[in-house]
Amino acid sequence: MENQGLFYFFIGLTLFFTAVAALLFYKMKRMSDLRTLRLGRLGILYLANLFFAFNSLIAVGLIYRFSDHPTTLTNIGLIFLVIEMIMLLLFPMLFGFVLPISILILTIKMWRRESKSIANLILPILMFIFLVVDWLAIYVGDLSDQWIWLKVLFFAYPILSAYLAWHFMVYFLSSWIYGRQMRNQKAPFYVVLGAGLVQGEKVGVLLGNRIKAAVNAADEKTVLLFSGGQGPDEKIAESEAMQKYAIEELKFPKTRTMIENKSRTTFENLVFSAQIIKEESQQNSPKFLFFSSDYHVFRAALFAKSLDLQADGGRGGKTAMYYRVPAFIREFIAVLNTERKKHMIWVGLIVGGLIILAIGLEIMQKI
Repeated sequence: MENQGLFYFFIGLTLFFTAVAALLFYKMKRMSDLRTLRLGRLGILYLANLFFAFNSLIAVGLIYRFSDHPTTLTNIGLIFLVIEMIMLLLFPMLFGFVLPISILILTIKMWRRESKSIANLILPILMFIFLVVDWLAIYVGDLSDQWIWLKVLFFAYPILSAYLAWHFMVYFLSSWIYGRQMRNQKAPFYVVLGAGLVQGEKVGVLLGNRIKAAVNAADEKTVLLFSGGQGPDEKIAESEAMQKYAIEELKFPKTRTMIENKSRTTFENLVFSAQIIKEESQQNSPKFLFFSSDYHVFRAALFAKSLDLQADGGRGGKTAMYYRVPAFIREFIAVLNTERKKHMIWVGLIVGGLIILAIGLEIMQKI
């Protein structure tokens, strides 16, 4: 074969990237504490190495395609190439057509079925902002070179978009991997985090799914602790309504339930529940699992780690897609806010660097 050296080079690349991907997968599986965004960064590197291995294998198949001795590798490479081309063609359609329509449909459902608040309009608001900035970027790109300083400044948009996309992917993969790893975790105590009550005293669908997830995961010895105080617009404490729902609707034994009825926030849910479990189990650092809605679980896990609680795992009750997507984005924004100083520094460095570059180019142009 004429391209034998090139063939072995891409074979080597395929094996190398596959080995690195396997090592990263092993590191993710062996992590002692999954309550970290490092999980998502490892996940991105893992997918990137799989992608490079995938393309190296395509190259191997194509080399055989143009040789005198095509084999099965040729067909494999061509199949992979076709799959990748289809995916690349679908991406513009996904983001330019499917995504805006999906956001519109989800927003309409959210507006009709949930509270009519500004928070529930977060998806269309974000989409509108991006569309406006996109239009401005195209307009600025068509300006003459005398506006070079403005063109340079508008480079902040794609750079900051990439920065935001990176952190969203890290959070998304961290949350997804964490959820997969927690599916089979067990503990003697399950804490169910509260949510607002319907008509001030009834468990709604969102909260009910949290309780069902905990009940379905419990064994014959598991104790459920329902955590949630009484809000200003509620007739009883959330924990009392949750306990009643589990006993009457799901037939869970009352003798294996406890309540924590003073908390108002996720912080208090976790801290107050940990104190009750500590007293009940007579252990300094008792281990427990917590149950929340699926979109909220990972942020609660990060919260538990920051509080140094032994709430190593969490699971989520199912949430309707129209509610889950905007809620997950709000969770992502909340996580960004916890490290706002770091992000402000990076944004400042990016924008500041572009401002200095724009001023320099403007001065050079006038000289």
